[in-house]
Amino acid sequence: MGITIACQPFVQNAIETSGLEDFGGHSFEAGLTALIHSLNTDLDLGEAMAVHFQQIISQLLLNRLEVTQLSKEHPEIMDEKIEAPVFIVGLPRSGTSITQTLMALDPMSRYLRNFESIAAICPPPGLMPRVPDPRIQPIHEAMEGLFSLGAQLRGINGINFMALGTAECQNLMAHEFVHAGWSAGHSLFSHGNWLAECDMAPAYVWHKRLLQVLQWRSPNERWVLKAPIHLFGLDCLVDTYPDARIVFTHRNPLDAMVSGVSMVANWTRLTTGQADIPAIAQWYPALWAKGLKRALAIREKLKPDQVFDLFHKDLAREPVGTIAAGYDFFGIPFSRTTRKRMQVWLRDNPRSQFGNHTCSADELGLRPDLEKERFAFYLNQFDL
Repeated sequence: MGITIACQPFVQNAIETSGLEDFGGHSFEAGLTALIHSLNTDLDLGEAMAVHFQQIISQLLLNRLEVTQLSKEHPEIMDEKIEAPVFIVGLPRSGTSITQTLMALDPMSRYLRNFESIAAICPPPGLMPRVPDPRIQPIHEAMEGLFSLGAQLRGINGINFMALGTAECQNLMAHEFVHAGWSAGHSLFSHGNWLAECDMAPAYVWHKRLLQVLQWRSPNERWVLKAPIHLFGLDCLVDTYPDARIVFTHRNPLDAMVSGVSMVANWTRLTTGQADIPAIAQWYPALWAKGLKRALAIREKLKPDQVFDLFHKDLAREPVGTIAAGYDFFGIPFSRTTRKRMQVWLRDNPRSQFGNHTCSADELGLRPDLEKERFAFYLNQFDL
């Protein structure tokens, strides 16, 4: 019999720890309830995993309290303009990470970093802090510790999990307990299913609020952000950021699903020891087909010059040229410095350095004919 956890002690402990009471609203309670229900019912929750999620939940609640208080003390934060941000959106394993990593090399870009998005938000450091950010080393050690336990994960998420590396902006939405990584990393199926149906508007309110806090002390020309979860909330995204520029990544969905199911299985095996691969292979494609169908319906309502289609095969063949085409599409200057930085990064970070992530549909119990039928709407639209 596993450990059972409850919502209220987390809320009360955050209030007592911080001495603050204003969470900036209570819309987070629906997501927190769904997450805790999933932890209690989808897993035989062991002590290590319970402690892991207790730390995550406690930090998110503390962040809400502290950011709300900071905004009261500095109301000018809410006047920060998030202008024409770039959002990289697409199926998981379709090239979103490498696209963001390359675009983040542009000196004019501001990107979300792992150490500033999965730890304490407040107080945000200044533009040129006098000492190294104290959050960096603990995050680095935690990520290296994960890879020491599961070396094969470097071949799956090597460029995602570095303290100074690019982070998915769903880490901001997590303050409403909206985060697809929890279901993917631990097979929390019911939380993933809840996420696919929930009202994401409050999550984007907090997404913007936290960008404003981060930009207030460390600005740049444009934000470059990414997360596949935006497939489920593209309508809320463009309501929140009407001038958003969308880079929509595309890959043959069977290839993306094979890679994705393997990713979920490997992470779940490491984090819970309870990986049910047939169940993952049944749940994961159905979830992301739903998100993709929803996003494509919203996309039809957007202006043609708001969405750039980036194909995985082009990115693999000519990464710098493909990114440059996106810059040209949006009218963003593509400097010689940016081009050179991308070329140097690609030279110094060959894909093989993280190990190979190879598997087959048969090994994972995926049926190509079924997935072709499931994603027919997508295959036909983009000739994949």
